[in-house]
Amino acid sequence: MKRFIIIGPQASGKGTQADLLALEYGVPHVSTGSEFRKEVAAGTPLGKEIEPYLDRGELVPQELNDSIVKGVLERHPEGMVLDGYPRTMHQAEFLDSLWKVDAVVVLKVPDPLCVERIGGRRICDNGHDYHIVYKRPEREGICDLDGLPLHVRDDDKPEAVAKRLSIYHEQTEPIIAHYAAQGKVYSVDGSPSIEEVDIAIAKRLDGPADHHS
Repeated sequence: MKRFIIIGPQASGKGTQADLLALEYGVPHVSTGSEFRKEVAAGTPLGKEIEPYLDRGELVPQELNDSIVKGVLERHPEGMVLDGYPRTMHQAEFLDSLWKVDAVVVLKVPDPLCVERIGGRRICDNGHDYHIVYKRPEREGICDLDGLPLHVRDDDKPEAVAKRLSIYHEQTEPIIAHYAAQGKVYSVDGSPSIEEVDIAIAKRLDGPADHHS
């Protein structure tokens, strides 16, 4: 396996588990959210266009998403762990037309735990994320990788969180059924510790995909 999608609600641990999965399989972890935030931090025309959507916790318009993802696929033909895309059926169908995914890892975490986790999340301008309880940086408030200050994302504020969880249930969960019908979904409980979830993902990928009707 070389081509993965990781799906889960906000603060389900997607980014952390995607990093570990990418390391294990020797492929890059690509987060569309990080790609967008890099554009915003750099003040590019694309960044200025998408910043209001990110601040409100809304999905970035379809054509911008598709353009970013097409470029990502072209840069990583050897495979990757794709995090943050697809989030709608249109996006899943667009991705299917360009890329044959090997496995879709789904992290299942209840909404209340997601909200609790979000309160402690911190990120740098290059998209490296941490948590004040679950994934602390070596120096408080400073990114281990690039030395940049850590801050709370605008889309981690309560109003944006509620909207993103609602969008996930309404628009992203149907994608799971789409890939389950292809026999590609591997669901894991994302509630335990990082290490426990990592082990569970490895075990699931060594076994059969989820059963589906």
